[in-house]
Formats: sequence, structure tokens, C-alpha cells
Amino acid sequence: MTISATTPTSGSSSSSSSSSSSSSSSSSSSAALGLDFTQYLKILTTQLQNQDPTNATDPNQYTQELVTMESVQQQINTDTDLKSLVSAESANALATGVGYIGNYVESATSSSPADFSLQSSSAEIGYTLPSAAASSTVTVYDSSGNQVASFAGGTSSGTNYITWNGTDASGNTLSDGSYSFVVTATDSSGKTITPTDYLALAKVTGVQSNSNGTLNLIADGLSVSSSAIDAVYTSTTKPASTTAVVTG
Repeated sequence: MTISATTPTSGSSSSSSSSSSSSSSSSSSSAALGLDFTQYLKILTTQLQNQDPTNATDPNQYTQELVTMESVQQQINTDTDLKSLVSAESANALATGVGYIGNYVESATSSSPADFSLQSSSAEIGYTLPSAAASSTVTVYDSSGNQVASFAGGTSSGTNYITWNGTDASGNTLSDGSYSFVVTATDSSGKTITPTDYLALAKVTGVQSNSNGTLNLIADGLSVSSSAIDAVYTSTTKPASTTAVVTG
């Protein structure tokens, strides 16, 4: 998955930096092509007006100039059509993305620490163990990299889900926002078991469309690419999880 901390605008919006740059570049290209087309017309008209009646313009040259002019016009039309298609694609993607709002999306990553979002003092995270462990510990960090909580995690082979209520070892309720976690698991002989992936569920609160037609789904302080989503759940279909008991 590709989850990253961000400061998105609320609701549904466009990805401003990329779309602004793309729009500016596209407008410049269209203006340049339009200028070329105008220049061709002026040159051709002037040439016809000032040709020597006794030595008219070579028909082959004239034909070549017409072909070149038509090519320029086709470039202008193609550029306009492509802009229309991109605009329509972005609009369709955004309309589709609105359906995610209020639902929960799950993304996976093989890297650690794995990002997740604490929302309304609740976060459901998970990890997959290649074999059963004797013990596992989940350590949570804030967006500045400070450890804020740790608790025992599941030890079953396969996927283990756990829900954290956003409190630290002292019982203090931490602010909603971006956090990350790591998992340390060992078998009965003390050998480290490395999770094959880390999972994060997040409630979608907004959608951003990109100029290339893809979507970023916003979960408060985090943004996840629609291409990184593994599953979508409602509040009643989320995977079952154990409740974390913070010990550190």
C-alpha cells in the first residue's frame, strides 16, 4: 500500500499542484499550436498575394504547405480532445470515489513502521504472521516518531487484527491523527518472526482526484491511493479484532 501523512482539504477536491501544473502546460501547448496555425495562414496568404503571375508558386510546394497546415490543425484538435477526456475521466473517478466516504478501506504494506489513522479514539490495525508465535508486541508511535503505547498482539499464524482505543500507558487519551506501528514477534525458541505485511483500516472522510484520473482517499490525517486498497468494509462487516490492553 501507499499510505502517507498529508494535510488534505476536507470533502472532495482536486489535487491542486499536479492539476495546476498540467493545466498550465496544456494551455501553453495549445497557445503555441494556435500561433503556429495562424502563422501558416498569414504566410500562405501573403505568398499567394505576392506571387509573380508569370512565375506562380510551385503547386507541389503549395500542396506541401497545405499538408503541413492541416497537420498543425490536427495537433490542435487532438490536444483539445485529450484535455476533454482527462477532465471527464477525473470527474468520473471523483464521482466513483464519493461512494467510499463513510466506509472503511483496508490497505497493506510490507514495510514497517506502518502508518494508520486514529479516528474518534479508535483504530483497527493488523499484521500477518507466516507461522504461529509465542508472543508478539505492537508498539505505536506518533507522527514525530515518539513511542506512545505498546500492547500484546495476536500470535496466530495468518492475519491478526487488533483495535486500539488511542490511550497511552497512563490512560491518557491521545489526539486523533496520524500514527504508525511496528510488530515484534518471537516463537517458542525466541527466534524472531517477521510479519509478511501490515494492515490498516481507515474510515474514509474525503476524496481527492488527481489529474491522471486516480484517487486519493482521505482518512483524517492520512491519504491512501485507491490503487492500494485491498478491501472495503462497512461498520458492520469489518474484520473481527481483539481489543488492545496498553501496557507501555
